[in-house]
Amino acid sequence: MMQNDHNPAAAARTVLLMSGIVKDFSGTRALDEVDFDVRRGEVHALIGENGAGKSTLMNVLAGRFSDYRGQIIFDGRPVRITSPRQALKMGIAVIYQELRVLGNLSVAENIMLGDERSHPWTKRLDRTFIRDQALRTIEYLGFDLDPDQSVGQLSTARQCMVEIAGAVRRKVKLLVFDEPTASLGGEDVERLFQVIKDLRAKGLGIVYISHRLGELPRVGDRVTVLRDGRKVGTRRISDCPVSEMSRMMLGHVLSEVFPEKTNRPGKCILKVRGLSRKGRFEDISFDLHEGEVLGIAGLLGSGRSEIARAIFGADRSVGLVEFQGRAMARRTPGRSCRNGIGMVPENRKLQGNIPARSVGENLNISILDRLAGRLGYQSPGRLADHARSMVERMKVQPPRLQTLVRNLSGGNQQKVIVGRWLAANPKVLIFDEPTQGIDIGTKAQIYKLIVKLAEEGRGIILISSELIEVGKLADRILVIRNGRLAKEIKGPLMDRDIEMLFEACVREVEHG
Repeated sequence: MMQNDHNPAAAARTVLLMSGIVKDFSGTRALDEVDFDVRRGEVHALIGENGAGKSTLMNVLAGRFSDYRGQIIFDGRPVRITSPRQALKMGIAVIYQELRVLGNLSVAENIMLGDERSHPWTKRLDRTFIRDQALRTIEYLGFDLDPDQSVGQLSTARQCMVEIAGAVRRKVKLLVFDEPTASLGGEDVERLFQVIKDLRAKGLGIVYISHRLGELPRVGDRVTVLRDGRKVGTRRISDCPVSEMSRMMLGHVLSEVFPEKTNRPGKCILKVRGLSRKGRFEDISFDLHEGEVLGIAGLLGSGRSEIARAIFGADRSVGLVEFQGRAMARRTPGRSCRNGIGMVPENRKLQGNIPARSVGENLNISILDRLAGRLGYQSPGRLADHARSMVERMKVQPPRLQTLVRNLSGGNQQKVIVGRWLAANPKVLIFDEPTQGIDIGTKAQIYKLIVKLAEEGRGIILISSELIEVGKLADRILVIRNGRLAKEIKGPLMDRDIEMLFEACVREVEHG
């Protein structure tokens, strides 16, 4: 068991101390004597696989679970948090991945929501007061926000700033960020990181939850790891490389999760020449072979996802795309699917599945014509049998066909999307951020699946922000910067070369 980084000076700066926290659900222990602390002016990362207890611990802190055992000391005083309203009043706010801003209201109205003032005589909202108070908060934080703009017109990162401003205005002392970068692009991620650093400089205590271990050294000071509801340890991030974080989470090093790839790529199956889309990417050319995993690496916003979408036909582009020797003119997702090209998209909630439909319906939707009888009749039994086989193959939890996809965890939603494409039996499969927002255990399943698909002779294109995934799984790696192909690297890479891949992406931007 690793020990906390304790010292008297740090204890004096502590804004939150949770000791011996226990939480049970129907006889199952979700948190087992967990200790956790946060200091003023610190970003404390909280990591672990899905089900490790991160969300449960933060829900105890946010007042969502009042039936916990243990002690909480906040701002120097013992407290018993029993409701979200109490937590917010004390100075604790959570910025969830699903933001709670109201798109039909202005920036100022969102920031001041719940604390509006009416004119004493007319009883109408005092919009001057609302705007002035919101503007004071915006200026204090240094945010580039127009108080009069509709929130629905803002990017996700700026909507996050609006929610942060609303929390800071209420004089919060502790902010919790739950997977804040999961749905952000490159520029938005950088903007959010700067906001977090500014908040830290103002003395706020910050808890940062993320599955993206590679971003923690850029934003965090310390990291605490939970596994199976128990605390594994707390370390200074500067002394804890990503490999050590993964070892604490899994019990072994992350690189050991990647399966060995022994097959050799075969003949060319997909040829791309001079692929361009104005303002996004230009003159992209490469070949993809049977049994090959082709990695596409680059910083967020480099154009890598746009290249994949253009090949699949989701976005318009110019240039030549040949599949099995035949030019694909007027590419569309429907034509690509019929030809044997599939794509697991970056945004699984908006593009990858139908959240309001069941697991069974999502798994069958891409091959309904194949499952139909001679007269076009959809046999419920045939549909259920196929969906059940895919649930077993992908190890979807819970294994119930009737479960709505939106009620699944992020990792199980991803399994459903991949299972749906496997049912279509594509010859080429594009994975864009296939492990985004899922735990390492589920990631390992995806890694094994990618290698198995390649061994079956399929061509795989893999795009990921986690460069260790690209480096370990890809036979070749294309480095993209500013929308252009900057470099090609032979893979798979050794552990020591992953940092080289990251530096190649950064250098190409700095010196391009």
